[in-house]
Amino acid sequence: MWMSTAPIDDISFVSATRIGFDRLFNYIQGKNNYQETIEMTAPVMTQVKPSDGPFCASSFVVSFYVPKKNQPNPPPAKGLHVQKWGKTYVAVRQFSGFVADEDIPKEAAALSASIAGTEWAAAVDKSQAADNTTIYTVAQYNSPFEFKNRVNEIWFTFDLDNAAAF
Repeated sequence: MWMSTAPIDDISFVSATRIGFDRLFNYIQGKNNYQETIEMTAPVMTQVKPSDGPFCASSFVVSFYVPKKNQPNPPPAKGLHVQKWGKTYVAVRQFSGFVADEDIPKEAAALSASIAGTEWAAAVDKSQAADNTTIYTVAQYNSPFEFKNRVNEIWFTFDLDNAAAF
């Protein structure tokens, strides 16, 4: 289970993630219906539905993993919702440093190129995008106060109904 923001429309991944992170950080600090403090988890996930152009707003949903203790009954909060994930398959590309807006399209393109020509390319889930663009997720694992050895990932999820036999 993940606690997630409503979609945030913005032209900047960094800005949207900061907005979503602040909402979720307030949530774990006790600004929830139970006024319960919740343990911080990693990674911070940002799902991206890309826009049609460079100056159009994309849609971002930022999520924190709900700790095991809170999984049975996550405290609700205004403006946030629970996402329950089932079995999920992803292609992953790892990259380092602080994530910048210009990194995201480069990393998504590199991940796409790494699976091009494979049965996985046809399985990338585009079901939620109206224009058939690839929806992807960026996972950030480090505290903003960690400056060295930062770990980030970009994920493409797979719709195994559209994949060849694996």
